[in-house]
Amino acid sequence: MSPTRQALDSTRRAFGQALFGPTSRWVLLAATVGVCAGVTAVAFRWLLEFCTEKLFKDPTGIATEGFASAGPNWWMLLLIPTGGGLLVGLLVQKLAPEAEGHGTDSVVRAYHRLKGEVRQRVIYVKAIASALTIGTGGSAGQEGPVAQIGAGIGSTIARKLKLPTRERRLLLLAGGSAGVGAMFCSPLGGALFMPEVLYRKSDIEGDALIPCIISSIFAYATYTTISGDHRAVELSPELLSSLSFSDAREIIIYFALAVACTLVGWLYTKLFYGVHELSQRSGGIPKVLRPALGGLVLGSLALLLSNFTGESGILFGGYGLMETAISGGLTIPVLLVLLLAKIAATTATISSGGSGGVFAPALAIGALLGAAVGQGAAELFPGLDINPAAYALVGMGGFFAGVAKVPITAVIMVSEMTGSYTLLAPLMLVAVIHTLLSQKWSMYEAQVNSPVDSPAHAGDFVVDVLESLSVKEVIAELEEPHLILETTTLRKVLKTVSDSRESYFPVVDKDERLVGIFSLTDLRRIFLEEVAQDVVITRDFMVDNVVTANMEEDLHTVFTRMTTNRINALPILRGDGERRVLCILDRNDIGRAYDRRLQEMRRAGDETSPAR
Repeated sequence: MSPTRQALDSTRRAFGQALFGPTSRWVLLAATVGVCAGVTAVAFRWLLEFCTEKLFKDPTGIATEGFASAGPNWWMLLLIPTGGGLLVGLLVQKLAPEAEGHGTDSVVRAYHRLKGEVRQRVIYVKAIASALTIGTGGSAGQEGPVAQIGAGIGSTIARKLKLPTRERRLLLLAGGSAGVGAMFCSPLGGALFMPEVLYRKSDIEGDALIPCIISSIFAYATYTTISGDHRAVELSPELLSSLSFSDAREIIIYFALAVACTLVGWLYTKLFYGVHELSQRSGGIPKVLRPALGGLVLGSLALLLSNFTGESGILFGGYGLMETAISGGLTIPVLLVLLLAKIAATTATISSGGSGGVFAPALAIGALLGAAVGQGAAELFPGLDINPAAYALVGMGGFFAGVAKVPITAVIMVSEMTGSYTLLAPLMLVAVIHTLLSQKWSMYEAQVNSPVDSPAHAGDFVVDVLESLSVKEVIAELEEPHLILETTTLRKVLKTVSDSRESYFPVVDKDERLVGIFSLTDLRRIFLEEVAQDVVITRDFMVDNVVTANMEEDLHTVFTRMTTNRINALPILRGDGERRVLCILDRNDIGRAYDRRLQEMRRAGDETSPAR
């Protein structure tokens, strides 16, 4: 064959592999998930807007997150959230209890504990329940629900195609990222969110990055094409042009903001899960009624705040609060009151059993806190030319980064949401410091510390750790075995065995070369034969086809050999070819070695990682 023909054939094969190989397959799968999630995000938004208009705005005449006066229809502000909570409680508890609460935590749990399985009905129940919760005024975000809806789409596609568990888990994450990337108009932030939110420590699910990036891109393109939206938070060009970070002295104030985020984040998390646990323990109140009680608390709180905060209130997700905090239309006392009230409102809405996300409320809380710190710093240090809007934006990303343990995602997402990258440095500073200071708590209970703690990676890490250990690293701590001559009588064998704590006994010839092995099990059928004890010798009942290992082999290879041959122990031989027995290695020895190495790895991580 000519060189030209060979080159053409090689090119054709390479093109075929690229077009029909695993890479193109994953692109197709992730793109399909992304398009489906993008369309579903648009449908969910339309459903949410319809519920908000028909169930809340039209009956009450209130079109903002707050109100200066409720007027004669004030009672509707108690009735509508309560009625919405009742509908949600009935819907969720009867059809899909996993649709309760904030959706992202359910996706994380499905990845770690449920092999990537999300029931198909969750897609519909979560969409309707969240639309009802938020549409009746609930203080909850739409991003958590759309993440669970997208994850349900990914899991359903994987199930229909009968994909293996690992691939189903990856499509679950791809769907979740697609939903967030679409709804937040943040393709890169959405792509990174699901791989990063799985773990509390500084880890990311690397295998999921490419599917999540592809699905998020297609979801974002689909969503923006249909909806026409390109920004989750619209800021004026004048405001964006005023944002900057040019004075190094402001680093101290941003550091103070990070500490403030840590304190408020602790309060938010503890109150949220404290009320959730209280709700779960209140056996006297049926589960279907608890979201209604949360709606009643929300409406009461909104009425109490109305005269003080005006149109800046605690209803819905909090996008109005973000924009108002950034634009600087609120005083410090109002900002702080709204901050605490938003925490209480979100807790009442979701911890009681309502269906909605904590993403947008966390961003709103961060914006309020950042604006308060920025205004306070501007009054204390007039010579620094501080812009409180910059601190509100940094507070958004920095606060969410710590409570969700997603510093990379939060920085990128806030930049994409607002269309401004001028505050990247202080955003990174606050996000990282808050994450470091808040390692002991998180808004997502289903998170695990690192991949080694995830059931999704259990087999991977057993193999990795065992392959890093050789037999010679283990045998030093093992005792020398009792070697039994092949001509030893049964009576003497029984005497030796009775004085020993071992379960396996190598059989050797007169030159101490291995010729067989027996266990206590092999003796059970003959040890009562009194007459035969001086006639039967070891060679008569030993196993002569001995499975062995040597010092240079790794423990994974040895463990696999044990499993294949259905044995629990094997002799370790010297490497000189003389079949001299050094010791007996059993499964318990391998387990102890694995556990010890795992602890060493974790201690090494504790010593070298600043995050621990």
